[in-house]
Amino acid sequence: MKRRDILRSAVTAAAVAAFLASVASPAAAQTQLPDREIRIGFAAHSIDLQALFGQLREGFKSHLSEAGLKYKLFEAAPDTSSNHAQMVQNLENFATMQLDYVLVGPTSLELNEPGLMAVRDSGAKILMTDYERPKEGVPYDDAVLNWVVYSHDEMGYKAGEWLAHHFRAKGVFQPRIVMLWGPAASEISEARGGGVLRALKEAKDLELKVVYEAYANFNRELAYNETERALAAHSFDAVVGLNSYMAVSAKDALLANGKKPGEITVVGMGGTIDELQAVALGEIGVAPFRDPRSMGRASAEALLMHLTGNEGTIEKTVYADIPVCDAAYRIAKYVPAEMFDVNAFLLKHYGR
Repeated sequence: MKRRDILRSAVTAAAVAAFLASVASPAAAQTQLPDREIRIGFAAHSIDLQALFGQLREGFKSHLSEAGLKYKLFEAAPDTSSNHAQMVQNLENFATMQLDYVLVGPTSLELNEPGLMAVRDSGAKILMTDYERPKEGVPYDDAVLNWVVYSHDEMGYKAGEWLAHHFRAKGVFQPRIVMLWGPAASEISEARGGGVLRALKEAKDLELKVVYEAYANFNRELAYNETERALAAHSFDAVVGLNSYMAVSAKDALLANGKKPGEITVVGMGGTIDELQAVALGEIGVAPFRDPRSMGRASAEALLMHLTGNEGTIEKTVYADIPVCDAAYRIAKYVPAEMFDVNAFLLKHYGR
């Protein structure tokens, strides 16, 4: 597996320090910022505070506020993560609103292109998140300040590696698994799922069998129903949910059907709050985590650099680290307490 240049939270902090140093002091930073209100659009496939983009937004907003920027944030999200047409419409609406910047978490890089082109043609600068920039580039490259991303393939691979070790520890060498895929057109789903399966197939001592798979569209209800269908027809050792919503729903379906926590291993992706809670309680086995607040701060930093005439110093691609969270200790180590304080949660849960 290729090694990547991974940005950890400390790097984001270093970027903040560099920005402040470039303008001598926080007070000086505020004097360099424009006195007018900056208009910012935020378009993502979900802006739920419990999930990636809601937390990313909080990191983005807090970083801008700490810098003293006057801004107004406009938000829009489709009704489902697979509604690419509505995502394009949201972006096209933003293109008519005389925005200065648009922060984007696409439903699909390819299928959102018309909306992203409309934003580019409006003169707004784009801050891309969640998707890696294609090697061949994109038609709106000149409008993108930076890409704050992580490798979905790497996330899937790490989950698959963990699962292979977990099977060995349980003495399961002919594992049977269920795969809950996202939308058929989702590059994210394909990359994550491909990473999981590659890692498991590279484990030569295991004889893997996928006994059931379905497109659950990153949807809670669909994932729950598909897990119940799998239970009715098959015996299996693990369920792989290729996003947090589906992993949590799979866990809920297993528990509702009389399975004990951990009896069938659930693999999640991303580390949303309810997913991390389930990991801490042993109801979900693992969730590779990317720090959304750090990602939001990195996007905000690029905006501030551009706004203060320091565009040349913007890091064009910022990679988030992907630690593997499989226990309360790892959650406490890698997840910001303001996002999820695992110790406080466990104390409250167990009534102490």
